[in-house]
Amino acid sequence: MFNYIPSWIVSLIFIVILGIIFYQIYFNVINAYSDNKNNITIVDKIGSILPYGLPLLEGLQNFGQQILPDYPFSLMSLYKKTLMPLVIFYVTHPALAFIVFFVLYYLFVRTKSPIPHRPFIRFNVLQSILLFLINSLLGATFRALPIEFRVSIYGLMLCNTLFWFVLSTIIYSSMKCIQGKYSKIPVISQAVRIQIDS
Repeated sequence: MFNYIPSWIVSLIFIVILGIIFYQIYFNVINAYSDNKNNITIVDKIGSILPYGLPLLEGLQNFGQQILPDYPFSLMSLYKKTLMPLVIFYVTHPALAFIVFFVLYYLFVRTKSPIPHRPFIRFNVLQSILLFLINSLLGATFRALPIEFRVSIYGLMLCNTLFWFVLSTIIYSSMKCIQGKYSKIPVISQAVRIQIDS
């Protein structure tokens, strides 16, 4: 019966169900434990970390697949067991990234968002969206370079640098989310602050 349903529709339904569950849990916890909008709850921290998965998968798709096979075997085996299935799913369902992008934008970034105003989670969602767009732009630019350059030592150095930029900004932002603090990535965080304050 379900064999003819496209996989992107199944993915969309799954994301909507997860969004509704998160929405209900979020409201229950916020209403039960917090009357202050500036109080950062555990739900805010977890909800702020999750959107960083989108730029992480984009960065792994654009840069990680090319350079990770050259890393030590133990690191590669860890990657194969943890993130590689997610990256494969992400690559085989390209529309999923844009669906998640617009869902995050609709729920958290718009001024008339259905979710109550939570500055911490809004800041991190907007920053993850901006990192996703930067990763997409960098990946498209890198793929547009001549193949001779991309496979040369200079191309691999550039790819490695871009990969570590993506990974370090996401790890840094996630650690700040766990601490309940705002991350300060030059230019990117300032752009997010300008968007939120406007």
